[in-house]
Amino acid sequence: MTQDFFYRARNRQGKIVRGSISAASTLAATAMLRARSLFVVEIKPARQSVWQKELNLFEPKVGTLDLAVLCRQFATMHSCGVPIIQCLNITAQQTDNKKLAEAIKGMVIMLGKGRSLTDAARGYPGVFPPIFVSMLEAGESSGALDSVTERLAVHFEKEHSLREKVKSALIYPVLVMAAAVAAVAVLIIFVLPSFVNILAQYGADLPFTTRMVIAGSKLISGYWYLLVLVIVVAGITIRRLISTERGQALLDGITLRLPVCGGFIKGMVLSRFTRMLGTLLAGGVPLLQALDVVSRVVGVSQVKQAVIEAAECVREGQNIAGLLQRNNIFPPMVTHMIAVGEETGKLDIMLEKLADFYDREVDDTASRLSSMIEPLLIIGMGTVVGFIILSILMPMFSIVSSVD
Repeated sequence: MTQDFFYRARNRQGKIVRGSISAASTLAATAMLRARSLFVVEIKPARQSVWQKELNLFEPKVGTLDLAVLCRQFATMHSCGVPIIQCLNITAQQTDNKKLAEAIKGMVIMLGKGRSLTDAARGYPGVFPPIFVSMLEAGESSGALDSVTERLAVHFEKEHSLREKVKSALIYPVLVMAAAVAAVAVLIIFVLPSFVNILAQYGADLPFTTRMVIAGSKLISGYWYLLVLVIVVAGITIRRLISTERGQALLDGITLRLPVCGGFIKGMVLSRFTRMLGTLLAGGVPLLQALDVVSRVVGVSQVKQAVIEAAECVREGQNIAGLLQRNNIFPPMVTHMIAVGEETGKLDIMLEKLADFYDREVDDTASRLSSMIEPLLIIGMGTVVGFIILSILMPMFSIVSSVD
């Protein structure tokens, strides 16, 4: 997917020229400008409006499963002696994801111009995550590109499996909520107006609950477009608020303190943290660089801050475990196993064992969470629907009683 870039460059006469260009990445835009005999002084993405940013949500994404297949195919072909460019050309032809295929083709062009595989991948930050780039860099420098991409494939496969578990746990509650909303909407929009006309004909004295339900029905029926607009604007506003560091920290703090879901989210965060750091270290990435990568992609602001502070401790010659022990989000088992891994020089193995443990815990919690939410949602849906029906029937009963 291309995007617009603003640039300042010098032409052959040494004069500064300014303009915009569309390209898939900064590196691709720079290469296109060089082809025009322009020496780039500054290049940056063009600012997008709020609506453009929201529309980007509907662009095709490159998922963890796509990356897992890419790494697995690349590792298999390259271990058999197939040249890197040929490996990339084959994977670009076989992938069904158009965005990934375009990125791989762009990488082939950059490799043909003498760029390294790491630089080529770094030119597509919207496709290849930091862990992918860092592992490629370690693989190229150590000459172990096959084993590194194989390890990346395993990492992305487990990341995909974790996300699927979460989706499986949420799909039933979402369906129940959708059914509840649909049932309430049908009652308020189609059923209630008919009863309101009947009640108006008989001049029945309406109780407060009935008047409240009728007012809600008129509001939704008459001003539904305003409600939709309010929901859209509120959604965009909330998204923009949580896109800031302070807003994200506030949201993370709330979600981690939730009674049941907080433990589930915490288990996911710990699984991702240990899996990612263990994969990077096992792939030969230096500890400081690995911590930097994890801090950028771990997702939760509290963990991000702890990882940044851990990197500072490593620079000062201290151990990671001591700092993590002072952070509430890391349980004693995590810090103790990390301490043992640091002492024995097997930190990557300890981290992978921790990741496997939390993967199983997330799986068990997801099953328990689904079984707990199911009856609560059914009770909630029944309460709302029952309240609306009773609000309709109560004045009807009074009318029938008065007739008798």
